[in-house]
Amino acid sequence: MNRKSLPIIITLIAALISCVSSIWIGVSFNEFVKRFAITVVTFYILGSIIKVVMDIGFKVDEEETAKMEDEQAEGEDSEDENSSESNENFDAE
Repeated sequence: MNRKSLPIIITLIAALISCVSSIWIGVSFNEFVKRFAITVVTFYILGSIIKVVMDIGFKVDEEETAKMEDEQAEGEDSEDENSSESNENFDAE
C-alpha cells in the first residue's frame, strides 16, 4: 500500500467538503478563505500523523512476518537434516 500520498488525499477531501459546505451556506469570501486555510493545515497535519502511525505499524508487522518466515525456514532446514540422517541410518542397517 502506498502511504506516501495519504496526507494530501486526506487534505484534498477535507478541502472539498469545506469548500462545498461554505458555498452551500453562502459565507463571505474572507470567512471562506479563513475556513479553507484552517481546514487544509489541520487535515494535512492530521494526515501526516496518520501516515507516521501507519508506517510504524506496518514496519513492526513486516519485521514480525520476516522473523516468523526465518523461524519457519530454520525449522524446515532442521527437519530436512533430520530426515536425511534417518535415511542414512536406515541405509546403513
